[in-house]
Amino acid sequence: MSFEQVEMPEQPKLRKLSARLEGMALTDTVAPPRAAVSLQSGSGINNGEASAPSRQRRARKKRPPAVTAAAPAAPSVPAASSAPAAASASAPQAAPVVAQASAPAAAKPAEPPVAATAPPDKAEQWLLPAQHLARFPDRARLEYGLYSRGLLLGHGEMNWQRDQEQYRIVTTVRPLLGPRLRYEASGRVDKHGLQPRSFTATRGDEARESARFDWAAGVLEYGNQETRQEPLHSGAQDWLSLGFELALRGEQPGSGARQVTNGKKVYSFLLKADGETDFDTGSGNIRAVVIRARKDNDLIEFWLAPDFANIPVRITLADNDKRFELRATLIEFNGATVWKQPPPTRQRQP
Repeated sequence: MSFEQVEMPEQPKLRKLSARLEGMALTDTVAPPRAAVSLQSGSGINNGEASAPSRQRRARKKRPPAVTAAAPAAPSVPAASSAPAAASASAPQAAPVVAQASAPAAAKPAEPPVAATAPPDKAEQWLLPAQHLARFPDRARLEYGLYSRGLLLGHGEMNWQRDQEQYRIVTTVRPLLGPRLRYEASGRVDKHGLQPRSFTATRGDEARESARFDWAAGVLEYGNQETRQEPLHSGAQDWLSLGFELALRGEQPGSGARQVTNGKKVYSFLLKADGETDFDTGSGNIRAVVIRARKDNDLIEFWLAPDFANIPVRITLADNDKRFELRATLIEFNGATVWKQPPPTRQRQP
């Protein structure tokens, strides 16, 4: 059996954060203008020709003349009218110009803004980004490749579902060798974020580690076979819920420690936004904000994509003995594909 391998540096080169990572709303309310990281370039896809700041400077130089003062300002748009939805999956994929979604319906369409996008011959490989979603999706399905030190070990699927004030996250990992792994987290969600209730893990048909959050009693129960207890701290998370908590809330993690459990252990992690980087898809880049939860040699790392509702496109779990990476290959919001990794390009033989 052959294993796919990709180059995956453990410590990627990071850029300084250019803006605050904005949070997402849960309801169809008009959202304030997003100030997320480097969103002015339009598509959120970088083909590697130039950095985002330099592309923006060129865009400003080539920008068409402004409309007259009497023209109404472009309002913020709710998710129902601005999300890519099913249309993005079926419409011909010309170079995306998502900024036009905020133009008034009665106004004459303006000349498309100059934005850094993929070259025309690659544009059809990309689907419209979700950077103008005014709220977090009620349903999301993500497909990942599971890697260790760059070696493909299997494939995973993560499903997020929200029903009113209840959420459920189910992640299934299918290794190339060995039994299926399944992780499930559920709890309450509102404008303040996620409050997990339970976390469970199974390997094949065997129940493994789990955690139960008793907020009324202030007790966190966890363990595998043998149950342990610790005082439950405000803002505590399981590792699966933590990624969506960061995506939904968006703001900088702050300097305080966060209680996080993987069902086996309970950690007091310091969450830190270390900078920006590019998620290399093999045919273009997606910008990501790297947030790390670290304690000694234990690490949980999330690469949040502000152009795709802050969804984590890469997740790292590491300790003294092992290091695993989940790298996104597909993103669906509310049943519509908003991004899919292009097929790998193969070099022609001379």
